[in-house]
Amino acid sequence: MANRKGVFIGAYVPNELKESLRRRAALEHRTLSQEITRILVEAVHGKGLPTGSVDRRENTTIPRRRSDDPQPRRRAEDLPYIAPDDQKKNK
Repeated sequence: MANRKGVFIGAYVPNELKESLRRRAALEHRTLSQEITRILVEAVHGKGLPTGSVDRRENTTIPRRRSDDPQPRRRAEDLPYIAPDDQKKNK
């Protein structure tokens, strides 16, 4: 018998759903079990990073841009903002 890590969860699903999951798993080069596990992990923990990406931030780290680039966030090469009242005076 295979040494499995985890527990078995049994569920009855329509055959069409099983076949759809099987096809999607095959496209991603996964087993049906791996695909179902991935879907459950995303549903419970939220969508993760794309495959191959590594999150090197600590849990307490906030994105740098939000701390030193407060609203409104603008780039240096953007045109300056002209308020609607100024536009009416220029016409």
